[in-house]
Parts: sequence; C-alpha cells; structure tokens
Amino acid sequence: MKVTLKDIADDTGYSISTVSRVLNGLDANHQTKTKILKSARKLNYPVQNIVADVETDKMLNVLLICGIEIGEFYASFFDGLNNAASREKVRLIVSSLKDDIPKISDIRAKIEDEEIDGIIINLPRIQRTHYEQLKKALPDHFPVVSNEILNSQVFATVGFDNYGGGYLVAKHFDDKGYQTCGIIYGPSDKNVSRQRAHGFLDYITYYSDMEVVWEYEGDFSFESGIKAFKNFDQSGTKPRAIFACNDNMNHGFVQEAMIKGYQFPDDIAAVGFDDLPICKRHRPQLSSVHTNYEELGAVSIQRLKELMANPNRPSSVLSMVPTELRVRGSS
Repeated sequence: MKVTLKDIADDTGYSISTVSRVLNGLDANHQTKTKILKSARKLNYPVQNIVADVETDKMLNVLLICGIEIGEFYASFFDGLNNAASREKVRLIVSSLKDDIPKISDIRAKIEDEEIDGIIINLPRIQRTHYEQLKKALPDHFPVVSNEILNSQVFATVGFDNYGGGYLVAKHFDDKGYQTCGIIYGPSDKNVSRQRAHGFLDYITYYSDMEVVWEYEGDFSFESGIKAFKNFDQSGTKPRAIFACNDNMNHGFVQEAMIKGYQFPDDIAAVGFDDLPICKRHRPQLSSVHTNYEELGAVSIQRLKELMANPNRPSSVLSMVPTELRVRGSS
C-alpha cells in the first residue's frame, strides 16, 4: 500500500502541513526535521531532496560498525576517522562487534534509538551476502558507506588505492636498481590483499626487468612475518628486496632478520603497507605505503552527505583515496 503524508503525520504526531514542509526542504526546527525524516525512511516514503538533513550547522549522527581488534592498524583507523568526524561536525557512535557478522536487528534498533543519520561499515571479515542482508533490512535509500572494497559493491564504498600502492613499491625497487624481489602476500580471500599484490606484480611484469624469485603466503599478522623470514632464510635463491603486503608482516620479517644478522637495506630491502606508527619507531625506520585514515574518514562522511541529499542516485559507487610511498631506512 502506498505510504502517504498522513501516514507519516500519524507516525510522528505532526500535522500533514508540517510533514509536507519538512519533506520539501522548508524551514523547521532540528528535532522536527529529524523525527519526520526518520519516519519517512522507516515507512519507505519516496523522499526527495532531503536538503534539511545535510545542513552545515547540523550535527549528524553516524553509526560506525566495526570489529573489536587490537593493534596499531585499528588505533590509526579510529584516530583518523574521529579527527575527520570532529572537523565535519559528525557525532560518531561506535558499535564494536565481537562476532564477525552484525545482527541486523541490533543495527535496526540502534538506528531507532540513537536517531542515526547514516552508517559507516569497516568489517573486513564479512562477506558480500552479509552486506546484501543488511541492505534488505534497512529502510530504502538509507545512507551507508563501506570501507571494505568488494569485487562488486553493495553500498557506496570508500577505500584506499591498494593497487596503486603496490605499484609504487615495485617502482621504488626498480628505481633503486634491485634485480630480484620477493613478496609476502596477505590473506588470499581478501580483496585488499589481492589488489596490493596485483599492483606490485603488474609493474614487475609490464614495466621492469626485475624478477620475482621468492613468495610466501602470509595472513597479515606479525607472526606470519616471522614465519616468512624463516622460509626466506632457508630458501636457495634470496631476493634483494621484499614487499610485505602490510606493516605487521614487514615488522615481523625485519625483526627476525635482524636477529639473524641481516642488515637493512644493505643485505635486504623491505617495504610494508599502511605506514603504522611502528614504522617511525623502528630502527632502521621502515619504508611503507602511507594510508591517510583522516582523509578516508572525511571522504566517507562526504559520501554519506551526498547520499542524504540525493537518495535516488546510484548508491554503490566506489571512491578511491590515494596512497603514497614513504621511503625510509629499510629500503
């Protein structure tokens, strides 16, 4: 049955004329706007031009759905996103999940209780099917941005240019004159890991005379970096330069290599990815692909605002945040 202005008026307690004014972008107080727009979304009313929802003087409530993790990567992510939120007049409401898959009912309740304007999702472990389930459960045109790049996007997505970052590492090795190189892969089921490796390997294949002589399957953990070095140390052909697809693995590899007497970059050159704080604290300082989490947060919030203002535009667009190589003592 078609939803009418009267349905929204009955749901909110406001008059039909007030509902009409808000849905046409005319002036009303913040509480009235919020309640009526929330009801319109809940009832799947085809709202047009919700300009009131993205006023520059309105503090937006954004639900951040993420996993409970420890380590510098997640600290950097939270710090960057929080800084961006403060600058963009956004109140972040964090929902940390112990389980990999969010409970749809919990998210719906959170949206109702906290008067949520939009959602940012950073859950690397969940699959496309879970995103599709969430989309079906949310009100039509509810603004959602994901930070996880899938092969085919379900929601609007903002992520780092992982392919370009891997490409920059290979070019750096080429510019340094290294003839042989190796790579420590991340988890093969993660698109972010595959893209970093593809960028690195494509440069080597199409633009250089370098040769990949050693490979190791890691899992993004510090421990897998240690295991990677042990495999490297026992290998017959040792590469001159190593690309580890994240900083945790690079740190583990370099630390174990130094214990065994290897010198960086004289014996081996090594570069990681993410540019975590450990890269500057380590001796030698570790080269890494820099990822700007504050910019990631700012672009994610901007995409949410665009979705609020233009709910009928395509909502599965991919936006890429550039990466850059920070060359330090390890390479």
